Amino acid sequence: SAIRLQVDCMMRERHQSELMFKRRLPLALMSTGLILVASACGSSDSSKSGTFSADSLRPSPATDSVPDSPATMASSTDVTAAAASTTTSTPLTSSTTMPRSTSVVSTEDSVAIDASRAMFADIGPNSPGCTVAVARDGEVVWAEAFGAARLDPLTPMTTETIVDIGSTSKQFTASSIGLLVNDGVVDLAAPLSSYVQGLPEWADRTTVDQLVHHTSGIPDYIELLFEKGFEFADVTTDADALAALAEATQLDFEPESSWAYSNSNYFLLGQVVLSVTGVDLGDFLMARVFTPLGMDAVMDPLTSNPLKSASFGSDGADGWQIADSPWQQLGDGAIQTKPTELLKWASQYWDPTIGGAELDVLRWDDLAEVSAGGSGNERYGFGIIETELDDHRALTHPGGWGGFVTTFVVVPDERLAVAGTCNAPEVLPATPRGDFGAEIASAFLSSVA
Repeated sequence: SAIRLQVDCMMRERHQSELMFKRRLPLALMSTGLILVASACGSSDSSKSGTFSADSLRPSPATDSVPDSPATMASSTDVTAAAASTTTSTPLTSSTTMPRSTSVVSTEDSVAIDASRAMFADIGPNSPGCTVAVARDGEVVWAEAFGAARLDPLTPMTTETIVDIGSTSKQFTASSIGLLVNDGVVDLAAPLSSYVQGLPEWADRTTVDQLVHHTSGIPDYIELLFEKGFEFADVTTDADALAALAEATQLDFEPESSWAYSNSNYFLLGQVVLSVTGVDLGDFLMARVFTPLGMDAVMDPLTSNPLKSASFGSDGADGWQIADSPWQQLGDGAIQTKPTELLKWASQYWDPTIGGAELDVLRWDDLAEVSAGGSGNERYGFGIIETELDDHRALTHPGGWGGFVTTFVVVPDERLAVAGTCNAPEVLPATPRGDFGAEIASAFLSSVA
């Protein structure tokens, strides 16, 4: 089996329009784009799904393409060499404002940049778009945006546009748990019931570590809320999710007997943080991670930041429709940031300043094999997947929520990182690997001297 980023199916499930497919999707796909089955979403049109494969991030042959955008397509405007040279190897900061399609360019990476830019050539100015950035050794060497952040009024996507990175947020949640382990207030071997009350008896026999590695067997709260009649267009709260879990008396499997991606695991880890610190996970991250790193980021699904992009889906008939969701849970997703800021975090995977060596040891201790019966090339750590890319150890975690689709790929031994988000799955570049982040990382690996 493979981990699949089934972007077209994902969007159909999440879109609040009644024209979209409802509840046909494997539950793990709901807020991450990750599933562990080789199935489409109740539709025979599986050829429109991008794929992370268990074999070096490569897709299965049947899932290489993404449907063309219904909007008029045109190539994005290139930056002149003169303009590019003025920003060579200069990292962007939260105060930097860059116009649409302006790049931070490293001259030695010009071939990789040209190849990466070409992936987005079909995104026109009147279409939803993408924003992407690449860093080497913590320095941004390329950042560029394509298409529109909003369609009414038409607002270009820029490298300063804020996006929802969905389940790419999970590594931050897991790292928060690791920091609290280092503080001596959380025990990975302790049962969940030590920290979160009001859950069924299974909370006595599932551990914090099993939540981190998705080996708990706890059913996904998103599917549970669907079963209770909630839709993605409805407001749902932490209390709603906890109530749904309190009614789920059976685990999907006995703890440690299998592996299955469940958003409940990371939502409940957020509740652990709240229980032991008295502050919600978003505030904890701001104090212990975002502020120390100088990251312009928040964990807040309802942020009112005027720089935030809208997200979209196509109904195939009337064009683009807004796909934002007002669900309020923290932990399994909800970080709002931009690719250049996410790259500040990437350096923690080769130079761990947050939590130091102790947290870094926790990240790679007792990795859980993701694909039972698969190639064994993917292992789940602290909210991050360890895999391979072009014979290099690579780290990745995709994200998807309410129309946003995020890629995040780190190659620690080369100190290379790629982050990007599109605000509609239909505009995702169709690439051989099925993930534009892996494709961009490969291009930059090829330009290493």
